[in-house]
Amino acid sequence: MMRFVDTNVFIYSITDHPKFGETSTKILKRIEKGEKTTTSTLVLCEVSWVLEAMGKQNAIKLCLEKILSYRDLRIVGFDSDDLLVGANNMALFGLDFNDGVNLSVIAKLGINEVYSNDQKHLGKVDFLRLIFE
Repeated sequence: MMRFVDTNVFIYSITDHPKFGETSTKILKRIEKGEKTTTSTLVLCEVSWVLEAMGKQNAIKLCLEKILSYRDLRIVGFDSDDLLVGANNMALFGLDFNDGVNLSVIAKLGINEVYSNDQKHLGKVDFLRLIFE
């Protein structure tokens, strides 16, 4: 079963989050060792935006290089249809726009398990199972 990796997993690990950093790092280590997963170019943008907002512009390139080095992490793009579906997902599930677009990508790929602890947004989607362990 292919799993999608949400933004928060990368951010928690990169920033060594006091509560969620260890779990996120364990997830990324499994991916590094060959667990097949998927994420989106939008997630990579979100990771970059968060680092930029934290004043860590110098860390963005290194961070992206690390993520892109995971040979079994498939990175998929999104298109204009995903933007429209994402906007619809906002209303349908009470998501923010980026989660709506990522949900469009996730659904299109037939994925129903997501590495994330985003109960506030993705946790509202009845056909997704969030995994954070």
